[in-house]
Amino acid sequence: MEPLVVREAGGEVHALAGRCSHMAGPLAEGDIDDGRVRCPWHGSVFRLSDGRNLRGPAMSPQPSFECRAVAGHVEARLRLRLRPRPRP
Repeated sequence: MEPLVVREAGGEVHALAGRCSHMAGPLAEGDIDDGRVRCPWHGSVFRLSDGRNLRGPAMSPQPSFECRAVAGHVEARLRLRLRPRPRP
């Protein structure tokens, strides 16, 4: 999975899967503004900090990565999304 990596003006680093969860549009070619990325193919909008879909047509969040900067390099690992336990 090739990630989209964004370093914001404040120095915070975010990484999302590079292909949109809707129809695999190239997010690296999308508009990035105000902590969000817009897919250039169909306009889905995702929050950079956690991949949450803010506007469709995408119905699923974008896979996201936990990031940290170490010695001038970015390290990233896939963020696990735990499903809530069903209520008894």
